[in-house]
Amino acid sequence: MAEEVVRIQRHPNYVTLVLNRPEKRNAINIAMLEALDAAFTMIEGDREIRAVVIKGEGRGFCSGLDLRDVERAGGAGVGGGPPFAPDKILHRIQSLPVPAIAAIHGDALTAGLVIALLCDLRIAAQSAKLGMTPARIGYLPTYAVFRRFTEMIGAANTAEIMYLADPVDAGRAREMGLVHKVVPDDQLEAAAAAWAQKIAANAPLSIRAMKRMIGRTISRAFDVEHDDLNDLAIKVRTSADAREGVRAFLEKRKPVWRGE
Repeated sequence: MAEEVVRIQRHPNYVTLVLNRPEKRNAINIAMLEALDAAFTMIEGDREIRAVVIKGEGRGFCSGLDLRDVERAGGAGVGGGPPFAPDKILHRIQSLPVPAIAAIHGDALTAGLVIALLCDLRIAAQSAKLGMTPARIGYLPTYAVFRRFTEMIGAANTAEIMYLADPVDAGRAREMGLVHKVVPDDQLEAAAAAWAQKIAANAPLSIRAMKRMIGRTISRAFDVEHDDLNDLAIKVRTSADAREGVRAFLEKRKPVWRGE
């Protein structure tokens, strides 16, 4: 039997979700999305769960989307429609009824960093590298992703992360506000567990209500018309440049951009 691509570790009053494709640096494929979707449904229905920790198996947290799955999907579904639509599932993290903590080590790139930012709290190991690299392959994150980044780290830092497409180290991530805390690598698991246990020990009705309060207070500030931006994102993700970017990445060569 194939090993689970998302392992669920149950603790007395919280759960840990382990992204478990270490041979692929925990890149997100369709099977992982389905497993996460099922895990979120389980969490939503269990009143005994008072916090969630998300971490990666092996050398890193999550290297982003599995571009081979993207290529097979033809690109059109990335960030929006079938058959490869990660956004709808990943954004369920933000709407979970209890706080989620990202325990980040190694690479947290593109969709991997989005997972971390959708969590309520983020702890990074000193080895962590966090970045958004869609510009390297001709892709464009959705409006919801840009909204989350600007909520968390402001427009200036979002521009640095997006335009340069260079991962930042844990110290710079802390300066930007991408992470709340940086710890030595060998203390990451214990630090995340300590926060989960502390949250779980607090009044559960208060914590659940606080999460809803925080979500509501920021939602209207960014609730602007953006259908045109969604259309732009689809145009970029289905462009010839986007197809070339994915092929070049998989073939380990520099892309040839044509602006079309």
